[in-house]
Amino acid sequence: MTRLRMMTTMLTVGAVVVGTVFVTAPAWAAASCAQTRPFLSEGDRGGCVPFLQAKLGVTADGVFGPRTTRAVRDFQYLCGYRGREVDGLVGPRTWAGLLDRACV
Repeated sequence: MTRLRMMTTMLTVGAVVVGTVFVTAPAWAAASCAQTRPFLSEGDRGGCVPFLQAKLGVTADGVFGPRTTRAVRDFQYLCGYRGREVDGLVGPRTWAGLLDRACV
């Protein structure tokens, strides 16, 4: 298996890439994030950020930075949010769209 394919495979199951070391997030962490759906914004680290990043399909490094914000905004726009609703903040509506596939 090539290194790129291994990284892609690990990211799809909630792995965090740290340099060349792969650290897989525990399954209970993903379940906890899906249940609690915490408010997340740029500057947040760890916790549910890698889970969010995996859901958005961006590199899961555990840091909610500009790339994650852009991915959240893109997702919100594709969900039909307009104007101020496309804010890059992950609240109840964004979690519902990501986890329940319900863009409300």
